[in-house]
Amino acid sequence: MKNILVIFFTLFSFSAFSEEGRFGREANEYQYTSIGLSLISAEDDGIALNASLALPGPLYLVIERRADGIDVDSETYDKVMNAFRLGIHAGIGDILNSVSSKGVTFNIENFMDVYTEIGVKTTSLENSINNFSEDDAEANVIAGLRFGNSNDWEGKIFADFSKETDVSLYQCPTGQVCTEEIKYVLKDEADRKFGAEAVFNIRKHTAVSFKVISSDVLDSSFEIGFRLTF
Repeated sequence: MKNILVIFFTLFSFSAFSEEGRFGREANEYQYTSIGLSLISAEDDGIALNASLALPGPLYLVIERRADGIDVDSETYDKVMNAFRLGIHAGIGDILNSVSSKGVTFNIENFMDVYTEIGVKTTSLENSINNFSEDDAEANVIAGLRFGNSNDWEGKIFADFSKETDVSLYQCPTGQVCTEEIKYVLKDEADRKFGAEAVFNIRKHTAVSFKVISSDVLDSSFEIGFRLTF
């Protein structure tokens, strides 16, 4: 995974130094207002809806809804995840140029953005066969890099270290007698997700995206999507 991300970052970085492109935007003029739809290919296929709204300054809002499923003991659980995050982004040149050491001033171009998103996500898991229905909420923190050319191909690499909600078979505590035959409960596991996304800007306000995400808890997933950008 590490080698893939290095190659991915290197390829997209070369296009970030051109000043303007076919849409009349600066190469690093990334669009933080968008609405999109993606198809998920994972343990169970699903769909994702996401929206982003640029706020004054470097801030933006992200709203996301994902609906897919997970398999537990040959049974499929419907899974719906809703997330709300506040993001902040800055050009790498603005960050490093503000740092000086012993009178030495850096002069680095903004060829990529550094971003962080902080918020909360709720997860709902249901199974109609055993009448299982539970909800959970966890903190959601994502950090990454955005690079490439806003007039052409863009790339992202990111990390998400938030906990993941899953379903497990209830284990009777040692020394106790449990009368229920089968019981499933929610469990929270610390997870490490790493992802990469490629975005091709078809027109000034339309784009297609391709995303891959690896996880320590869940199966890896692949997404293909379409979005409107503003």
